[in-house]
This record gives sequence, C-alpha cells and structure tokens, in this order.
Amino acid sequence: MESAFKYTVRDCGIAMLTFDLPGERVNKLTTPVMEQFSQVIDELVGNQKVQCIIIQSAKEGIFIAGADIREIQGLDDPRTGETLARKGQAIFDRLESLPVPVIAAIDGACLGGGMELALACHYRIVTDHPRTVLGQPEIKLGIIPGFGATQRLPRLVGIQQGMEMILTGKNIYPRKAKKIGLADDVVPRKILIRAASDLANKVMGTGWKRPEGIRRKRNAMELALETTPPARKFLFKKIRERTEKQAGRHYPAPLKAVEAVEQGLLLGMPGGLALEARFFGETAVTSVSKNLIRVFYLQEEFKKDPGVANADASPLPIGKVGVLGAGVMGGGIAELFAEKEIPVRMKDIRTEAVAGGLKAAYKVLDAKRRKRILDRKDFDRKFGKISGTTDYTGFKRMDLVVEAVLEKMEVKKQVMQEAEEHLPPEAIFATNTSSLSVTELAAASRNPQKVAGMHFFNPVDKMPLVEVIRGEQTSDETVASLVSLSKKLGKTPIVVGDREGFLVNRILMPYLNEGALLLEEGVSIETVDRLMLDFGMPMGVFLLLDAIGLDIALKVAAILHEAYGDRMRPSVVLEKMVEAGRFGKKNNKGFYAYKGKDKSVASETAAIVGGLKKGPTGILEKEISGRLVLTMINEAAMILSEGIVDRPSVVDAGMIFGTGFPPFRGGLLRYADSLGITSILNDLEEYAERYGERFEPAGLIREMAGEGKSFYPAE
Repeated sequence: MESAFKYTVRDCGIAMLTFDLPGERVNKLTTPVMEQFSQVIDELVGNQKVQCIIIQSAKEGIFIAGADIREIQGLDDPRTGETLARKGQAIFDRLESLPVPVIAAIDGACLGGGMELALACHYRIVTDHPRTVLGQPEIKLGIIPGFGATQRLPRLVGIQQGMEMILTGKNIYPRKAKKIGLADDVVPRKILIRAASDLANKVMGTGWKRPEGIRRKRNAMELALETTPPARKFLFKKIRERTEKQAGRHYPAPLKAVEAVEQGLLLGMPGGLALEARFFGETAVTSVSKNLIRVFYLQEEFKKDPGVANADASPLPIGKVGVLGAGVMGGGIAELFAEKEIPVRMKDIRTEAVAGGLKAAYKVLDAKRRKRILDRKDFDRKFGKISGTTDYTGFKRMDLVVEAVLEKMEVKKQVMQEAEEHLPPEAIFATNTSSLSVTELAAASRNPQKVAGMHFFNPVDKMPLVEVIRGEQTSDETVASLVSLSKKLGKTPIVVGDREGFLVNRILMPYLNEGALLLEEGVSIETVDRLMLDFGMPMGVFLLLDAIGLDIALKVAAILHEAYGDRMRPSVVLEKMVEAGRFGKKNNKGFYAYKGKDKSVASETAAIVGGLKKGPTGILEKEISGRLVLTMINEAAMILSEGIVDRPSVVDAGMIFGTGFPPFRGGLLRYADSLGITSILNDLEEYAERYGERFEPAGLIREMAGEGKSFYPAE
C-alpha cells in the first residue's frame, strides 16, 4: 500500500515528516500504518543530515484521530490485544529515544493513539484553532490507552491532571494544554510550522538533552501529594474511591487505568508499559468494550445520516435564528446557537423573562470561559450573538424560528400564527414540543411544509440528542435543514414520525409510570431507584421524575393516556404528588426532599405513597427491574412496527443520547437481543396475565419470536 508518510530534509537539518493517510478523511494508526511509521523512523535515523524532526499532518483539522477502532473491535483474545499494544509501545519508545529532538506540530484533533504518539515526541506545539483538541478518549470505548499514555501522561503533566485526562476521556483545549504542561506553546494555525521550525533551530545541535519531568510549576500541595510516597499512596486511594463510585461495577477499564498508573510509577517505565499492555488486552475483549464501540459507531451513523432518503433535498442555510420563549429551554437553545456563532434573537412577552433568558445563556457560556474552553474574547463575541426583544423586531430576516413556549397546543398555535405575520415565507418554524402533534400545529400554519419539531432535551448544552419530528406535510427540505443544523450545533439528530410522545418520551413515560405503579404495590422508592442504578441508568426512576418535574410528567402522561388508551393509564401517585404541591427539584419538594447536595425520601412523600399502597409487597427484585425495562422494550417494538422510526438504531440512539440508557449495554434493543426475544415474549405474557394490558406483547415481538429473529442481525 502507498505510504502514509512522506518527508523532506531541509539543508538546516530539519526533517519535515508529514502524515497523510491515503484515501481517508482522517489520519489513524492502523497496524500497517504503524509498520510504515517504524520504517520511516529507521530511514530518518540512518540519515546523517537529520538534526531534528517535525511531525505534521496534511489533513485539515486532524492531526491523528487515534488507533483503528475496527481492529480493537475485532480483538477476542486478551493476549492478542496485549501483543498489539506492546508492538505500538516499542515503536513509540524508539521515537522517544531518538538522539535528535522530535516536535509534534499539532493542528486539529490529536486523540487516543495520536496523543500517545505526540507524548512520545519531545515537544508539542498546538494551534489555537477551535478544532484543535487533545485527549485520551479510550475509556469511552471501555479500554485503557495501550501505547504508553498511562506512563507518559502522569510523568509529563502530573498524576492528578494525567488521571483526569485518562479517566474522563474529555478533550483538552489548547490553552489548558499549555497551562498543565501538555503543550509547550500555543500559536495561530498559519504560523504553526514557523513556530515549530523556530523551536527546532533553538534546541537542535550538539548538547541537546532530552527534556524530562513536569514542565510547569506545581503548588506545594500538588508537590506533596505527588512526590512523597505516603501522600502518593493516599492520593491513589482517593482516586480509586472516586473512580469506584463514578464507574461502578459495570465499567472495568477505569480501575485498570488507575492501577496501571500507580504501579507504573513504582515499577518504572518498562514495568508500567508491560502492565498497561496486559490491561489493554484484558479490557479490549470485554462485552462492555464491544458495546461501547457499537455506541461509537452509532454516533458515526447519525453524523452521516442526512435524515431524508431524497438526495435532491438540500439543507437550507440557517444564518439567523429567532427563539420564542425565554425560559430555561429558550435561554439554553439561544446559547447553543450563539456558541456556534449563529446570531439569535429571543422574544418573550415580558422584559424580565428576556433578561432571565439572557442570564441563563450567560451562565452557560461563562462556565466554559472559566474552564478555559473560551477566552474572554471568544466569550464576548459569542455572547454578543444573542439579543432579546418583547416584540418581533428583527424577525423579518430570520431563517428559522424555534418555539419554546408553554406546552399547550392552543398557545403554540397562537404564537406560531403571530410569528408568521413577521417572518419571511421561506422561514422554518420549529416547535420544541416534547409530546404534542406537529401535524396538528402545522394545520394552523400558512406554510405547513415549513413546520417541524426540533425537540431539545434539558439541559440543552449537555444533552446530545435532538428529535427532529416530521409532520404529515413537513417537506424533505425542512427535515434535511434541521438535521444538518443539529449536527452543526454538535448534537446527534434522529428523525421521528409524528405520534404523541415521539420516541424518547413515548418509551420513557411507561417506564416512569411503571415505577409509580410499583409504589402502589408496596415497593419502596429506595428499592426501585437502587435497582435501576444497579442496572446502569444514570438516575433512579424517582430522582428522574423529580428532575423532569412531576407536574410536567403528569401532563405528558395525560397526553399519552389520551392517545394510547388504558395501557398508558397514569398511576394515581403522580396526581396525588402534584395535588400536594410536590413538583420535584424545581421547588425542592418531590419524591425526595432536597437540601443543598443532600437528599432523602421526604416524609410527606412517604405519607402520600403509604396511603395508596395496596398491601405488603412480595415482588422479587428481578421482577421489579424486569418490568421496568420490558415496558421500554415493548413500547420500542410498537414504535418500530408503526413506522415512527425506520430502524432499531434510531431507538438505541434516542435512548442512549436522550435518556442516558446505559451505553455499556449497547442500547435498549441491543440489550433486548442479548436477553432473547423469546424470553422477552414469555415474560411479557406472564406480566400481561398478572397485571393487565400494559404488558400485552407488541405484534413485532410475537412475530420475531415466532421466526427466531432479533432486532439486529447476528454479528
């Protein structure tokens, strides 16, 4: 195959080594590419003219995206994974031990194995471009770094900073990279190679010594914790405790990473690298890793999906946006557009509400400034993209209006019709409704083909999903435009048909309602929440209800009950809680009582629930979690059979990115396949006989069980 590496040697002795993987959009470190890199190192070492090496990428916005995930996905023997890691480590060891300085000139994403290559270089200069990020995201794939990061990172940036990068997998932006000592300099993109060349001229030649250790000043506390053996032991104890609490028993890789770092500092580089390679092999073959890799490809699938089958439906350019309603959601949506430097104008009927929306947007942007994701100049420019009004001034130039007002159809119709008086005819009107019919709303519009749903999830800046809801008259062009825009906003969009509850809420509400029905049967709040946390959900049922708002949940439950009949009849628990003025986290009175960060089941809640119990429970814990999960699987099967979504992966994307369904299980329907469709059918039939029609198996479940099929083809 054609080599991914080309180099030239200047008369001054600087070798410019360029990585440009043929036929690929990004540079990645496949096994053949690593072999080529090893050969190039041999050639450069054998060239007496070479006094310094600068490594750069020919891909715009990408330095190196990482290792080849498909190779990791294909590993089924831990020894094979260990051998693969050892080979990569040996190549990067040779790079680090070269007798001449090596400089990584980084523009764009430098992640995973790419970051490990950069760590093996002696210097790193990065650009200040927004696309430049550095990180070790392997933990998100259920593995640990395998090419040396667990050993080089803590020795370069310190134990705490290194562990944070490895255990969170979060991207590090250029300014923070320099602050923690990961980058030696941050420069504009256009002068990157000049800056790297200047550094090369400064360090190369006789007398050069390989830099070692941490290249920043550490405070007294950090020095004490990280350099004295007893304190270091205490530090790792605390890191391990925190990791156990956050990762739980479902994710083995984080604790393996902690052990690799701790033991590596005791054993030295050779021993640490050997341990890292072994742990890489062990974690790469787990079901957790296989499922997390499936989730990675799920994200990639929706990044490429245009949302419509019509190839002629080109997305419209969205240059200016209006947001109607300046509440929590409105402010969050406005900030999202401003973050991507799209001018946005919020409208509300009260000046105080507009001010509140601006304050909400300011708070989110300011948090990014304080985390050094944005500097002051970036912050001012982005916040300057948001304006507010109590009338429709400026709306004649809008390409899109997002409505985020009260969840009542008549209110939304009125707001839409008022807005249309001030909008250009080509403008798209997107409703942020969580459950109401887009088709009914569009029927009241003068341009029904331009009306669609664009359902963001709260908090808007953190939740990655957007449901794009297609009404009966919504045009392909409108859908394609909202899908394209969602991607530009950094979200994962899924296209959903127009039926009450759409995808996420239609699946989620029966699950939450089943939790409330279990309370009526005598199961405790603590038991239900504990079991679902053990299952892997990010929150227990009742903590989630408190976060959503019990009044909102009751409204959505009523809408779904009206649409789908008695199988979605709401539990009386929600109604009684709302009647008692217990709305959840918003007024610190829900199923739980909240005091700062502390929470406990409220005595008032216990009294309400106690008065509704039908008697002492004899329900086994296995049935409790089984009923809760099967309600979601059954509803998802109905959604598929109705054509609300066109494939199982849409369900899994919606549930993972919209509700936090445990990624290590691969998705709701991936998990269903692991249970077995026949087993699911048998359990549903048993529950239907005991508890009624809400457990009546979906026709698709019966059909698949009869034909021996699953939601996904066997791999």
